[in-house]
Amino acid sequence: MSSLMTDAVLARIAAAGAVAKEQDLYAGGGAEFYDRLVGSDRAEVREVLALARDAEGPVLDIAAGSGRLTVPLVRSGKRVIAVDLSDDMLSRLRNALHDPGMVECVVADMREFSLGRRFDLVVIGATSVTVLDRLGRSRLYETVRRHLAPGGRFALTIAGGASARSLSVSTEQEISVAGPDGRETYLFSQQVGADGGERTVNWVRLADLARQREVTVFTSRLGLLTPDALARELVDAGYDAPAVSPVRTLGEEILLLTTTWAGQADAGGDDALA
Repeated sequence: MSSLMTDAVLARIAAAGAVAKEQDLYAGGGAEFYDRLVGSDRAEVREVLALARDAEGPVLDIAAGSGRLTVPLVRSGKRVIAVDLSDDMLSRLRNALHDPGMVECVVADMREFSLGRRFDLVVIGATSVTVLDRLGRSRLYETVRRHLAPGGRFALTIAGGASARSLSVSTEQEISVAGPDGRETYLFSQQVGADGGERTVNWVRLADLARQREVTVFTSRLGLLTPDALARELVDAGYDAPAVSPVRTLGEEILLLTTTWAGQADAGGDDALA
């Protein structure tokens, strides 16, 4: 397995005489940190709730994580099927629910799963589609197609404008993150690949770098994808040209793409409605 450490973080750890311990950003301690990092972010919630008001039946929330979209949907009265590859993330979702009967948590790869039902609304928030490479996204689009009810909508988000441009530049910055004992300062390091098609991100607590010890580095690798490229992929996969609208958020430019399956709905198969 190749390292997901950025050159900048490796240099910092070497200078501190420490030993790096890589940790997936979405599993174990990474899930707890990620929840602290983005759990309070309300971006997309208003827009997804508006879509859900017109949807019959449960909402399928893919890459649901700790429930940033699932929990508001449940509070609005919607039942949700929450799919995520990380059981650690879904455990945090389960713990956040006051009415666990409104949510079914499914540990599965978003590129390939089969729930045996169809949905009026399928959502992927937090620009999570960029976790996948081009082949992975192609598999995702096919899996979503098999789970869309006739006329059902598929909604997903992507960075746009200045936010998208900032993702394509290698950078380092110090960011304050809420911790169990108060605010903590983390070094965020982003390294863009030589081909410009992906970025590796690291998070490491600065206080740990000051010690000669094992240092946990939260890591992830994400694709670099423009809104136009994502829209073309959806059309090439058989979806209608998506409607694109801005998401109300502070400090970032996020776009919501909403589309439907352009072809004829399947009449049967494993994922047909019962």
